[in-house]
Amino acid sequence: MPNLVYILFRRLRSPLIALIVVYAIFILGFVLIPGANGNPMSFFDAFYFVSFMGTTIGFGEISASELPFTYPQRAWTLLAIYATVITWLYGIGSLLSILQDPAFRRLMRRNKFIANVLEIREPFYIICGYGETGKQLVHALAEEGIRSVVIDPNEDRINELELADLGMQPLGIVDDAARSEVLKNAGVTHDWCRGVVSLASDDNVNLTVAIAVQLLNPKARLIARAESPETENNILSFGANEVINPFETFAERLALAIRVPSLFILFEWMSGVPGESLVKPFFIPKGYWVCCGFGRFGQAIYSHLTDADINVNVIEADPSIRDVPSGSVLGRPTEASSLKKAGIKDAVGIIAGTDNDADNLSTVMTALEMNKEIFLVARQSRNQNDAIFQAANIDLIMQRGDVIAHKIFALIRTPLLGDFLRIASRFKEEKANVLVSRVIGVVDEESPKVWEFVIDEAHAPALAELVEQQQVIVADLFKDPRDRSQNLMAMPLFLKRGKGNVMLPEDNRLLHKGDRLLMCGSTLSRSLMQWTTRNSKVLEYVLTGEENPQGYIWNWINRVRKEKRASTSRDVIDEIEEVFEKLDSDKSPK
Repeated sequence: MPNLVYILFRRLRSPLIALIVVYAIFILGFVLIPGANGNPMSFFDAFYFVSFMGTTIGFGEISASELPFTYPQRAWTLLAIYATVITWLYGIGSLLSILQDPAFRRLMRRNKFIANVLEIREPFYIICGYGETGKQLVHALAEEGIRSVVIDPNEDRINELELADLGMQPLGIVDDAARSEVLKNAGVTHDWCRGVVSLASDDNVNLTVAIAVQLLNPKARLIARAESPETENNILSFGANEVINPFETFAERLALAIRVPSLFILFEWMSGVPGESLVKPFFIPKGYWVCCGFGRFGQAIYSHLTDADINVNVIEADPSIRDVPSGSVLGRPTEASSLKKAGIKDAVGIIAGTDNDADNLSTVMTALEMNKEIFLVARQSRNQNDAIFQAANIDLIMQRGDVIAHKIFALIRTPLLGDFLRIASRFKEEKANVLVSRVIGVVDEESPKVWEFVIDEAHAPALAELVEQQQVIVADLFKDPRDRSQNLMAMPLFLKRGKGNVMLPEDNRLLHKGDRLLMCGSTLSRSLMQWTTRNSKVLEYVLTGEENPQGYIWNWINRVRKEKRASTSRDVIDEIEEVFEKLDSDKSPK
């Protein structure tokens, strides 16, 4: 806090000097003015008297215990009363003015923020930008129990963050993330910092953040947003960075949805945030498509669809845009004439991809009037228009914030998920359908819980110790620790061992120390699996069926239960023997 204290005293310099001078003058006066007995006050008595008199507490003690004040002392006291009260009012007013000063309040806030960051003793991520995307990501991380530190230049957004009711309350600071000093204050060099997510709307800011993170903490994971290929390639050229282009990501998913619909559904489920409703399976028709707008989004759509051998025609209103595909229609996509020229009546789907929400809504409504069976895809630029986009009954809506937040959340929550989805994207339709059907069997109406754990002392101590002593297979992990005859509502998606990858590991595959597994299932199944892999007694019951509780009380309960079962078994045997003896004695020639 040295800067804060220095600035506070510098701002209060004049009031403090005035207060010291006034006190010194009147203390000196009481020391020099003789009292009723001819002796003046001592310095200590004078300071004591001026102190409680200047604060308007009263001064009955001196006059009661000593001789009454003389008239010169009373006259000096009257002057002292008014002078000290005025000086105190000046000092207190200056202090209140400083405390209300926006610059000083920002400094106090910054120092408190730095102190709170230094006190963090758990893994956290720095989120640069608390716009629509950052808000969704921070809330999803908080629901998952992952702490975040937020930097945003907009004070209203940080105030909104501080008022948010989240289980894992993030830390926030109003500042520019492009400044290296701000990143250091936010903890980029902190031992517990696991990564930085840069979500600024300006690609240059994201590039600057990427460079700063690489220089300040090369071990920190960087995930950045980039909407231009130049910035994306620049960030990827140094360090182990990950870049997300929302247009490219959505276009890739759309092409995948047309080619293998079940894989698109799987990707949506795997990247869902906590509490989000499960996306219902749907099928996008294959055939001729119309893309309205050839900006960055339209170019990404056209590139990915044509790479997937899907026939696409473009409608573009701006004649100055370069590299428009040959055969494209030049005109406004909101007009029926432009849609008719593009062959909307023969199209199976239309993509309204301009950056204007009103134009996109108008385009899909006009297209629907001309082709009742057409599949509608629209880009939504502003979250404020959620209600009207939902009312338009659009089949698939592209929101940049959702696309980026979902993908980043999936990468942070489960790093193995990226490897799994990359390999799964090469599945044929039949294999993808089987995978989706298996996932449906272990989820409910919300997005499936996806988690990973490592077989080591930190994450699964009981299992890590046991796999070195005996054989443990994948199926053992999915036995319910409450009743080993039942299986958990979960399934293995991916196993990573060293440089090897195993998709959908079979039940009888042996586990080894250091294995990383990606699981999918319910939240309860995750908790029960953690209990099994961390508690040696629970793990022993799951593997052998034998219960060996710890502690005197539980051992006594277990012994009583065993004795009761044994006694019951003997009684049953005795009864059976008596029945057979009676039958033998009752035998007759009949």
